[in-house]
Order: sequence, then structure tokens, then C-alpha cells
Amino acid sequence: LIPTAKAMEIAPVLGQALRQMREVLGPNGFNPAREKRIFRLAMSDYGSAVFLPGLLRRLRLEAPGVELVVTQSSREAMLRLLLDGECDLALGVFPDLPERLQAGQLAIEHFACVADRSSMAGKDRLDMDGYLARPHVLVAMNDGTNTEIDMALRALGQMRHVVVTLPHWGNAPRLIHGTDLVLTVARNALALHESDPSLVLFEPPFPIAPFPFVQVWHERRASDPAHLWLRNVISGVTASLK
Repeated sequence: LIPTAKAMEIAPVLGQALRQMREVLGPNGFNPAREKRIFRLAMSDYGSAVFLPGLLRRLRLEAPGVELVVTQSSREAMLRLLLDGECDLALGVFPDLPERLQAGQLAIEHFACVADRSSMAGKDRLDMDGYLARPHVLVAMNDGTNTEIDMALRALGQMRHVVVTLPHWGNAPRLIHGTDLVLTVARNALALHESDPSLVLFEPPFPIAPFPFVQVWHERRASDPAHLWLRNVISGVTASLK
């Protein structure tokens, strides 16, 4: 038999429902130590660097039978994966969520700047004029400057000069060494570079609103015991980072 298009469409929903029934009606209910399951997570390399190490340590201790498959894509693509049932959780910044998607806040992020110390002429920060006079590195999955940083600048009637755009948070700070470039990113993305004597970390010379970093899931998975357990584990890992 060849499944119809409708059958293919509802297959993820039915599979999820059957898993929930087995977990709830099983002889001992849901037990993470016995769980055998693959969770599919979508996040940037920033999320992988900041949250994934602690999450894996918890999983290896509490649920060694649980496997993770992590993918990276744009915000829009992550939300589509959730809606289509191709992904269990998306971690990131999602200002606008479609209907049927739910979110839980993990952290409030603030921005920080980083520049090469040798280019700072003995200063430990840049004022607005100095900031705008520098070339900048932009971290974004898509082309353009529609980021929280650039929206804050436009509100002040200003614009920065972006000369490098890349999709990888982790590699961005390394591009600053030996250049006049400035990078403005989430503070936690710079955690591994705070002790680097060749770099200067400082607050942006203009206000940028902090942003919530969240985990997002489809409402069909809200009451799944295993899914709920994983969301709680991720929340616990995040709380330990604050």
C-alpha cells in the first residue's frame, strides 16, 4: 500500500500520540533512565556552545539511551521544522511565534562589543563616534542588517559599516585579532574570550534592548512526558549558567 498525502501529513502527530500513550500507560510510566529516543533540536552554533555541553552531561548521567540530532538554520526555517513535526525543540531568539507554537524563556541576553586591544590606543571602550567609524562584523544567517543591533542604531538615525557577514557565532571573535574590526554579539558568546589579553570587551556605546533566549515547541508535544522532561532538563541547565 502507498500512503496518501493526508496520511503522510498526520504521521508525525500520530507517532507522537502513540509514544505518549506508551509512556503514560506503560508498567512504570516514563523513566528517563530507560528511555530510548532520538530528539531533534535546532539551534545556532551559539546555542550549541553555551547550552549543549551542560545538556549532554545531564543526559549521559540521567538518560544514556537518549540521542540528540542537532541542526542549524535560520529562525524562519527552525519554526517551519517545528510546525512540520520535523523537529522537537528550537533554541534561539524568536520575537514572533506562529500559532500552535509555545515557548519557554531560558535566559535574558545582553550585548557586548569586542575589539583588538592593539587598535584601541590604550582605551578600554569606544564612544559612539569611534564605534561608527570602525568596520563591523555581523553574525546573521541571512544577508542584510535587520538585527537587534542595527534596529537600535536606526532608531537613533545611525548606521554602522558592516564589512563581514557570517553565520557562525563561534568563529566571529577570532576574526577580530589583528584588525580594526568591531564585533557586537550576545555576551555569553564571548565567554571563552573574556580572558584573552589581546582583546578588549566593552558595553555598546548606545542602548540595545536585552533579548530573551527561549526554547520553542509545538503544542502537540506539550504534554509528552519525555518532551516535558527534556524541556525541564534544558531549563535546569540554563539556570546553572546564570
